[in-house]
Amino acid sequence: MFASMAIVSKEGIDIALIITLLLLSTKSIIGAKKWLFSGCMIGIATAILLATFALSNIWLATIFQSKLTQALLLILSSGLIGSTIIAIQSKPYPTNNQANTIKPLKGYCTLVALLLIAISTILLNGFSVAFFLLNLVHQSDITHASIIIGSVLGIVQTIVIGAIAYAALLLIDANIVVDIFPILMSFLTAGIAAHAVAKLTSINVLPSIIPQVWNTTPYFDHHSNWLALIMHVILGYTEKPSLMQLIVYISTLLFLFSIRNVKFNTKDTNPDRSH
Repeated sequence: MFASMAIVSKEGIDIALIITLLLLSTKSIIGAKKWLFSGCMIGIATAILLATFALSNIWLATIFQSKLTQALLLILSSGLIGSTIIAIQSKPYPTNNQANTIKPLKGYCTLVALLLIAISTILLNGFSVAFFLLNLVHQSDITHASIIIGSVLGIVQTIVIGAIAYAALLLIDANIVVDIFPILMSFLTAGIAAHAVAKLTSINVLPSIIPQVWNTTPYFDHHSNWLALIMHVILGYTEKPSLMQLIVYISTLLFLFSIRNVKFNTKDTNPDRSH
């Protein structure tokens, strides 16, 4: 029971925090919530289906558990979230009670991006969970009931944490949200990109340059510290970053922040012509 609960909770909290941040960042876009939840459902179904096939296919299991596949999913998520940030910032922000009047972005590009982000996020974390749980089912010394109970408890814990995070962040003033969430999403994008680099350097696809710039594991480990876990998921905190990770992380932030500044400067220098 505790094994299934631990794996569901560990991966589920990562997913819950990312989806919560995306929900709050795109709440002014009509249909965003529906597309995000649809992506989650598709991702869960796909993860379970792939894990089921992988149990009887060693090649498929190896492919989906490889660090290269995980890195590619991380790169996809990072690129999609980054493009979503740019798309959101290209539209005027709603003020006060105008949020429900904002129409979806032309061509539904952002909505499709949100769908794909949810699918890739669920696949990245959900496949390993589904594969682990299905392996437990085939172990004769573990009852199916204990696996189900542990999984349900892990899911409940994940939902509760996600709901608390959503409710807490929802209380933030709307004007502050305009500034905070694009910044948090930028850090999320940079963190995911750096995580992809860690996967690629571990299999020698990219050079690490300096394998370990610092090590804060004894003091602030995201495996045992809740605050460190939140910082790991949302801000991209890592205990033992390589120099290549730091370069990619900082470069991604600088790129997204520079686009944000350009757009704000453009708005300031181009006042409404109707006045």
